[in-house]
Amino acid sequence: MKTGDILGVLYVAAYLAIVFFFPFKIVEGSIAWSGLDINGSIQNFTGLKNFGAVVAVYPYISGFLKVGLLATYGEMLKMRGRTGSWKTPDLLPKFIVWGLFGVLFTYVFALFAKGAGAMMGTVLWPIGVSAPYSEMTFIQSLTFAFTTSFWMNMIFCYPMMLGHEWFNEVIKAKRFVGGTEFLEHIDKKVWGSFMLKVTVLFWIPAHTVTFTLPPDYRILMSALLSLALGFILTVKPKKKPAAA
Repeated sequence: MKTGDILGVLYVAAYLAIVFFFPFKIVEGSIAWSGLDINGSIQNFTGLKNFGAVVAVYPYISGFLKVGLLATYGEMLKMRGRTGSWKTPDLLPKFIVWGLFGVLFTYVFALFAKGAGAMMGTVLWPIGVSAPYSEMTFIQSLTFAFTTSFWMNMIFCYPMMLGHEWFNEVIKAKRFVGGTEFLEHIDKKVWGSFMLKVTVLFWIPAHTVTFTLPPDYRILMSALLSLALGFILTVKPKKKPAAA
């Protein structure tokens, strides 16, 4: 194993350790050092509770960092698989773009969760019941999670992925890329068929799992899924052999 591979594994391990043993807490609305409580984190999930509390108070900052750090790692991991090297061009602008998408995810997840939860059991969506997350049974929680995931992905997912692809083109060209030029260069098979299938077959089930989690941990799950997103956005369909 190369040194870069070892560092890559340690990066993920450190990220997960910081979340699980999170050493900060909220005191009177501000973040404060709480100390490294290993026993409490293992026995009572103290670190995770602290993490959730900080995310609740600083949702956009934490959304930027969570998605930015993991999705950028996904970019590097993708490059490692392609070239054998972790060296990734334009890493800083890609990190900033992923971070901004993390801010967007923070808002959109809350938007669809609140909206779907309010519509459940009404004539607009006569499935399930509207209830606070903490009071839902498992079946109610699963129904809520699927409802939210279904509508979020059907409305938001494809434009989001296409938007991120446009940012990649801008970063690559180092200039503004107009809509006509962008659409001329995208792979029609990928964006005309593959991404639509991915939305239905992967993202709806994946985010159904995400929305069964407490609200403060959904963007963390989204950050983990951004690793998969990095791979999905670079998949190229196999070309069919030319007819004889």
